[in-house]
Parts: sequence; structure tokens; C-alpha cells
Amino acid sequence: MLRPIYGKIAENQNPEIFSANSLLVILGTSLLTAGAGLSMALGAFLAGLLLAETEFSLQVESDIAPYRGLLLGLFFMTVGMSTDPKLLVSNFPVIIEALGLLIGGKIILVAFVGTLFGISIVSAIRVGLLLAPGGEFAFVAFGEAVNQGIMSIFIVVPCCGNLDGPHTMACCWRPINFLSF
Repeated sequence: MLRPIYGKIAENQNPEIFSANSLLVILGTSLLTAGAGLSMALGAFLAGLLLAETEFSLQVESDIAPYRGLLLGLFFMTVGMSTDPKLLVSNFPVIIEALGLLIGGKIILVAFVGTLFGISIVSAIRVGLLLAPGGEFAFVAFGEAVNQGIMSIFIVVPCCGNLDGPHTMACCWRPINFLSF
């Protein structure tokens, strides 16, 4: 559906219209998902998937590049502001256990899958460490549940995982290097 639209816009060779159309697609998809009772962030994620499937994805990416840092900062600020510090303190043991399961489980899973694809165990564990913290999609997936008050503790776990990710990697990187000898 987007390919013919972007084809016509590309024929005009007007970068402003191209950028405006990309923003319209993102905002329109976000409003549609919000109207369906889902998260606007999920709509933006779906719009990104739709735009990535067009042959103009590189042009869209270069047009949005100046705003990328600003939008990422805004995204993580809203996630941080939605985290309840009282919830973190009152459920600290549960959050630490869930964080350990998340990080440990992802390291083991990625290491296992990596070795199936022929990657050395050391490299597979390193990749697992890099991918261990909860990703941005967790915030999108759990966003609506948090808004409904159903799973508010589960948004704290990826937040803590993202805060702890660099420290976990720094602490574990050297011991893993000893495995390679």
C-alpha cells in the first residue's frame, strides 16, 4: 500500500513532502492503534515495520536521522517517568529475581542458539551479554498493560535491566575472555 504512494512522492523529488509523508504514516498508524485501544508506541513500531518494507526505507531513514536521537531520548524519558520508585523499593526482591531470570535466561538462550549456528561458546556468551538487558520492545509490549495497572512491575524489570546492562557486561567480559584460552 505504501509503495505506490512513495513512488509518486519520489517522482516529485521533494524531500519535504517525503519527510512529511513519513511522519503522516507514523502518526496515522499510532492514532489507529490508539483508536483500537492499543499503545501509540505500538502503532509507531508497526509504522516502522511498514516503512522498512518499502524500497524507499533508506531514504526514510536518512530523512528521520536528525530526529532519531531526540525521539529516542523522549522515548526513554517517558519510560523512566512511568517507572514508579515506590514499586521498585516495595518489590525489590521480586524485581531482582525477575531481572536475574531475564538476563541469565537471555544469555543462556543466545549462547545455546549461537552454538547451534556454529559460533564459538565465548562469542555466543558475549553476544548474550550484549543482548541480555530488556529491549525497547518490552516497553511497547507492556505499555498498555501498565496503563491498565495490570503488570506495572514488569515495566520496572526492563528499566533496571537497561540500567544494569553495561555494568553486567563490564563485570562479565574479562572472566569470559579467560574461557577463550
